[in-house]
Amino acid sequence: MKTLIGKVIKVFIPNDDVEQKISFQVLTEEGVYEIKTEQTEDNANIYKDDIVMLTFRNISEKEFIDIELFKEGELDE
Repeated sequence: MKTLIGKVIKVFIPNDDVEQKISFQVLTEEGVYEIKTEQTEDNANIYKDDIVMLTFRNISEKEFIDIELFKEGELDE
């Protein structure tokens, strides 16, 4: 499992006419990642210019990226 901290540079929120997934473009020290996921209560509160934490997981040899708001001290464990 790998984590990266980044800044949201673009958010796309779907309307009723398109696929119901929310997309985020996040700038990290490794480059720009695009995360496309189902809209939830948690990620509905992520906006442009927010600092977020990306968590990369491999499940059955497929990579998934989770996104959540970053809280100071979260990586200091």
